[in-house]
Amino acid sequence: MGKAYRLMMPKLTLADIISIRGNNSMRLTTSPFGVTPEQYAENPPIYVGAAVAWKGKGYKDLPAAVRAGLDKAIKISKACAGIMGTTMYNGKVYPAKCIAQKKEAGKLPK
Repeated sequence: MGKAYRLMMPKLTLADIISIRGNNSMRLTTSPFGVTPEQYAENPPIYVGAAVAWKGKGYKDLPAAVRAGLDKAIKISKACAGIMGTTMYNGKVYPAKCIAQKKEAGKLPK
């Protein structure tokens, strides 16, 4: 999968943002999750990364390993259906469903 790199509030122009957003091979996102509320208020993270190669393809056209991983992710997501809101984990704000999914996948202790 592609990686995203956190940028420390770069000076992006509107033209820069439009250029990145219009490029299907790139992605640009921001999120309040994974940082403290104070860090987000002072310097919200912006993430820039390459889009995955199979973006936009149908399920049957995905590589077998990607389909297997997607099936596993869907199973974990369904097991955590209905979990909403946010939660604190290690002093940082995260979506509650994200933490529940990590626990369901065995990535965090239950």
